[in-house]
Amino acid sequence: MDDLSPGDLVRWITDYRVFEAKNNGEVFPIDAVWAYGIIIEVSGSDPLSVVLVRLDTSTHQILHMIHDGFELVSKANGD
Repeated sequence: MDDLSPGDLVRWITDYRVFEAKNNGEVFPIDAVWAYGIIIEVSGSDPLSVVLVRLDTSTHQILHMIHDGFELVSKANGD
């Protein structure tokens, strides 16, 4: 896994537009709604926790890569 850095672009699922049901009654989500953000700070004590600016709302959020399930889209330095 790449180290997270300020300027990196990340995304995470905030909702689903559609849920689908199987014949056995099992329901599962499809068509995810993604939010995108730019990392502005990485925690010194937990390198998987970040502060970011969400691009669609211009608000600050604190997310954890494992607990909130965000993924790295691109590195700030182009790697």
